[in-house]
Amino acid sequence: MRPMLFEFRDLIEPSKLPKRRKYLNYYLLGFAEGEGCFSVSIKKQRDTKYGWVVDPVFHVTQHKDNRVILELFRRVFGCGRIIPKPGQEETILQYIVDNRRHLSERVIPFFKKHRPIVKSKEFDYFYKIVEALENGEHKNAEGLKKLIKMAYDISVDRKYSVKEIAQEIERRVGASETIR
Repeated sequence: MRPMLFEFRDLIEPSKLPKRRKYLNYYLLGFAEGEGCFSVSIKKQRDTKYGWVVDPVFHVTQHKDNRVILELFRRVFGCGRIIPKPGQEETILQYIVDNRRHLSERVIPFFKKHRPIVKSKEFDYFYKIVEALENGEHKNAEGLKKLIKMAYDISVDRKYSVKEIAQEIERRVGASETIR
């Protein structure tokens, strides 16, 4: 067996770490299954072409006493930040990756290799949305509406309906064609 990489020894007592890196990866997978989230927010943003943005975020939440777990995520992925959870700043921390390139190049490949079970549907939609954003599919009205529909397939509990958002996008498309 290969010894655990030294990079984690400054975070946690070496005897508590798995002897092999792959076991740490599966530990983090399980942790993400229970305490993590692949979320895609749909945000109203007036200064954008269509008035809406699609905003993917991966995060893991943990009590501040267990910050070391979030630090392990940050070390394994080599990106992200740890912040107090809004509304629970005194007790809860979140490890957050919201940079699309980091999601695409670091987070998604990890979870493609170490597949979620409980959150498999959520992850599949998440990575397809991130890939579509990386490919620029959100830059036209139809592509943006498709991504918003996919985000609603993950979670329908949202402030605006898909229909309301699609109508506003169409109004903006109509307005920009009138200006030309």
